[in-house]
Amino acid sequence: MTAPTLEWYREQSEHNRAFYELVQATWPDKYHDWKINPLFYSGLHRINYWLVKETGREPRNHAERNRRVECELPQVFIDYRDLYLLSMQARYREGYILGDDRRQSAYERLCNIEERLPFRIAP
Repeated sequence: MTAPTLEWYREQSEHNRAFYELVQATWPDKYHDWKINPLFYSGLHRINYWLVKETGREPRNHAERNRRVECELPQVFIDYRDLYLLSMQARYREGYILGDDRRQSAYERLCNIEERLPFRIAP
């Protein structure tokens, strides 16, 4: 299997962002977990884009990505960490209900990441 391209990371990030916009507009509020996860994955693919663009190396897993963001992309570390934690809570914390305030926080975190790490395909 070949490594994803920068263009693929950009497309995946935008795809997840578009999915978020769809579910935010059409799904009931009780599905906040499914509204937060596309925000996280949009951010994850944007992070991967930048890590690969700057170093040529793709993170192997979440733990490596988290460490690398802290060291290599400190301008988005807090936002990415918080988005990651909100996503983990939404997916894996049994009985944990994420309200609209948590979804809004996740959305704001992604917006901060998008602002600080814009896509630049040209060399």
